[in-house]
Amino acid sequence: MNDSPSVLADPVLGSIHAAMTSAEGETPVYERSLAIMGTKAQITTVGGPADLPDRIASLLEKLNGLWSRFRDDSELSRLNNSPGHATSVSPETLRMLTEMAWGHSRTKGAYDPTILPALLAEGYTSSLVTPGLETHVPPTSLPKGNLSAIEIRESFVSLPKGTTLDSGGVGKGLAADMAVELAMAAGALGALVEVGGDLRVEGLSPRADMWRLAIENPYDRSQRLSVVELRNQGLATSTVTKRRFEVKGRETHHIIDPTTLRSADSDTVQASVIAPTAAQAEMWTKVAFVHGSQRLLAFARQNGFHAGCLLQTGEWVTSAGWPGTNA
Repeated sequence: MNDSPSVLADPVLGSIHAAMTSAEGETPVYERSLAIMGTKAQITTVGGPADLPDRIASLLEKLNGLWSRFRDDSELSRLNNSPGHATSVSPETLRMLTEMAWGHSRTKGAYDPTILPALLAEGYTSSLVTPGLETHVPPTSLPKGNLSAIEIRESFVSLPKGTTLDSGGVGKGLAADMAVELAMAAGALGALVEVGGDLRVEGLSPRADMWRLAIENPYDRSQRLSVVELRNQGLATSTVTKRRFEVKGRETHHIIDPTTLRSADSDTVQASVIAPTAAQAEMWTKVAFVHGSQRLLAFARQNGFHAGCLLQTGEWVTSAGWPGTNA
């Protein structure tokens, strides 16, 4: 890996952006962007304290320190490298573990945070932002672990031997959720936080109405697949067009099929999900890459969320009621 722009670019950064305007003299809008969690984050707050984006950035830095698999001193790495031993973790990490269990159950295993060794075997061993940082797991780690065997007692967590965890997309989505919660608790009238394509909005946009978001074509960023208007929801987009590697002459990517333990291969190139939270939306996207677009659309109908998929054929398909707008 090198530090060229194409490598530094997040797999879905730019696939979603807020198309927002604010007239002079209206409620102040504060923004900040930063590199974090191996990608880039965008923070927008409407009203509230002027330093709120900086406070949100500090929260994202804290969460990265807790959950990064590329840092040996993170809580996640300490858990992964201490199998069978109870390790004290923060409330934030306990919440992430709860989200992981929810997603694994609701997606019927399409989302599986225990397949970190399989991801490493497919080539994603080093940070794409800081290539000198690498993931280290015990040599006894299994390609797929046992999420249900994780023991949690108050603030202490013990992973069964052979099981390792990857915060991955759910960490980015949950970070966006927690950042927006902080913004609203601090007095913002509205907030948007995006971390590498996982995005959460609450309250009023700078236009004093719903948040207008564009989902772009990964092959041509000047083309929009859809424009949606959201309020108090999460939006996540995942794609197999970026974060690609080569392993023994075989092209791979970062979305792993828990059934084959190889890079997922389905009819879907990119999946977008609108759900109550960014973390939930992120986990639901995995269904399209593991089981195909029609399975994700069926899950959307059964579970009350919205989904859209860009297919290998170039067709854009959505669930019924997709909140698209021509505005």
